[in-house]
Amino acid sequence: MKILLRIAFVAASLGAASAAPCRELPGKWMLSIENPGHHAVATVAVEFTDEVAPSCMGGEWKVVKVVSATTGDKTFFPVSDPLSCRIENGQLTIGRNEVCDAYLWLQGPLVGASVQGSYFSLGLGGSSPLGYFTLRRARPQ
Repeated sequence: MKILLRIAFVAASLGAASAAPCRELPGKWMLSIENPGHHAVATVAVEFTDEVAPSCMGGEWKVVKVVSATTGDKTFFPVSDPLSCRIENGQLTIGRNEVCDAYLWLQGPLVGASVQGSYFSLGLGGSSPLGYFTLRRARPQ
């Protein structure tokens, strides 16, 4: 049963039935990635582009530009690796998608000017929860 759920999850992730461009998120955004105890480990300022991103994962991915990053553990979240995003069925996914079968994803529902969701790994061995994230539009300076 567990393997069927994983297959269904990956199959749903590969579809692009109602994908929206990440440019729907203009400007700078602040991303906070938390460990399972909800303690922030990394804070990343990002901008979403309309540039096509290379990906081992199917679907249309766009480049996420890292503007700045602060992290207490460089191995927890790949702030220096290329990141990409897509919006599909109201769900935002930001991930490291260029390392095949070792994906790291942030995924949650896009609601107005914020997103809250889960941080997890996804690969041939299934998925594993790693923590949580919050994405909020940065305040203009």
